[in-house]
Amino acid sequence: MKKIILYVILIATFSCQEKKDVIDNGEDLDDTFIQEIGKLYYPEKIAARPVEIGPRNEKKDYIIDITNSDSLKENSKNLILNSKNIAYLYKKHLMKNQRNPKHIIVNIKRTNGNNQSFEFDEKKLIKLDNTKNQEPHYIQ
Repeated sequence: MKKIILYVILIATFSCQEKKDVIDNGEDLDDTFIQEIGKLYYPEKIAARPVEIGPRNEKKDYIIDITNSDSLKENSKNLILNSKNIAYLYKKHLMKNQRNPKHIIVNIKRTNGNNQSFEFDEKKLIKLDNTKNQEPHYIQ
């Protein structure tokens, strides 16, 4: 009887311990979809990261910076559509890596200083699978 009580106490002690959340700093991500973005837009540099470092399972905002892209230099008419595509690919990248994006911010940085940012919220990210006519929220 004493052994059973001891086992019950040991099981209760170890099973009630709270699991620590894995910290998400963006360094352990598989970069397959980031490479796909690179192949489509030929940027000089891509930087992707969460806005804040925190638990991996927590919804948070993510930023992707596209610097000096050959495809996005003069193509302002299609910039909204291209930013949607970048956000969609980045969302796929995050979901594949068990991340839960709340917002995705796409920063297009150009050599001429004409930089633009687009923010896509969670609802627009879901609709990106179905439609291409959603207007993003512009950041000044």
